[in-house]
Amino acid sequence: MRLHLFTFALVGFFVCAGFTQAEMTSTNYEIRWDTFSTGGSDTSSSSNYLLRDSVENGPAGRSSSSSYILGQGYREGVYDQIITFDVQVQDLSDARSASGLSGTTITTSVSGISVGNYVALIQDRGVNQVGAIGKVTSVGASTITVDSLTNGGTAPSIDGSNDYVYQLDASSIAFGELSSSSVSTAIIGIEVNVENDNGYVVQLFEDGDLRSGGNAITDVSDGAVSSGATEYGARSSDTTLASSDFDSADAAITTTYQDIATESSASFSSRNFLTLKAAVADGATAGSYSQTLSFIASGNF
Repeated sequence: MRLHLFTFALVGFFVCAGFTQAEMTSTNYEIRWDTFSTGGSDTSSSSNYLLRDSVENGPAGRSSSSSYILGQGYREGVYDQIITFDVQVQDLSDARSASGLSGTTITTSVSGISVGNYVALIQDRGVNQVGAIGKVTSVGASTITVDSLTNGGTAPSIDGSNDYVYQLDASSIAFGELSSSSVSTAIIGIEVNVENDNGYVVQLFEDGDLRSGGNAITDVSDGAVSSGATEYGARSSDTTLASSDFDSADAAITTTYQDIATESSASFSSRNFLTLKAAVADGATAGSYSQTLSFIASGNF
């Protein structure tokens, strides 16, 4: 049976940035900007609007040289909170054996891998695989080093038997031909950068079941995608979810938003990943099955 899973539509890419200079700091405090003005309120608001205003402020504008930038005027120095969101998709056609792991250095074929690429490291590929993702910081003759290895609570142990490295640089996932004797897997990496004291949430939803015409691969219902059964689901590397089951089981992806990664405190950069799992029973109807997955990242304000 040939199944092609095409993901993903990105929803909610938020960027709002500012710039500051000449901050005053001590061991315990930071003053990012000084203001001299009279009147006005920085917090005027209603249920529908927020007004930032001031009276008799100095002239606004910027002056610059080769070494400095001077910004003056009301709220020129405000560094508004931002969130950026990136998704990295496993290239299933680019499997390369992993024969060793020391710290964050992986022994593998380095062909086509460059500094800045994202990779997935997988121990014992299959239904019970242990995965981790990282960003390449250096490339040697037969090794790559990543900045960290984000895992789902269990770190990979690499002995060279059924262990693999994949680049996370695809634009869609195609499982290829599914077998009733195994479970096919694929990883989608999620990286969020946010400057927000209350953290963020990443949510996932689908446009419908994996389908080919009137046939569908139904969602997993017992918490585990198993070989020999026609079912499909996913599990998150975030083991702290409170409002969904993706942290503790192979969960059904639905047409309503579900949390797959959260952070409740200040977080400047964090990674997680989703492991998709698909299986078929003997006699399942052949076809090209597809769906669209959508992700949305938002700050907790």
